[in-house]
Amino acid sequence: MKSISLKLVKGAKMTELKIKIPKELEKKMKELPTDVSQFVIEAIEERLAERRLKRSTSFRTLLLKVFDRMTEESRLSDEDCLRLGKEVNKEVARRYHLVE
Repeated sequence: MKSISLKLVKGAKMTELKIKIPKELEKKMKELPTDVSQFVIEAIEERLAERRLKRSTSFRTLLLKVFDRMTEESRLSDEDCLRLGKEVNKEVARRYHLVE
């Protein structure tokens, strides 16, 4: 394995990252027509975005399950719920001066 030091620059802040990569990966990286530092920054940002999305999707799924349990005995129709939701949204928008 080869050790590579990269300086990750984002705006005025800079962090140094040292990684070890296998020889085979090093060969593949040399074939890239791009700056390795920029490639690593983009890969890290992409991976972080994927994790945030996965977390938010899991949270959304959990919320839907909770809402389903809360409303399983409700006598309101889907249309009633949509109508009430729209009324609530309008009132909240008025209260916080988002609409006139």
